[in-house]
Amino acid sequence: MSNYPLRLPERLMAQARELAQAEGVSINQFLSTLIAERVGELNALRQVQARIARGDPARAAGILARVPERDPLPGDEF
Repeated sequence: MSNYPLRLPERLMAQARELAQAEGVSINQFLSTLIAERVGELNALRQVQARIARGDPARAAGILARVPERDPLPGDEF
């Protein structure tokens, strides 16, 4: 576990305290959870971007061209 001195605008800190209290958690746990969620989101985004960069649109179009043209199954319609 590490410590980091975090400076926040007073209004933002007051809102964070209110939300933490409403959630029934400490401000430390509330902020840690928010940071963990955002880090997870950013990591997932990087993974998706890496997969997109490896993609080959021409190959994907070739695969989709082999799909037979037919009506969707019942329940799959738009």
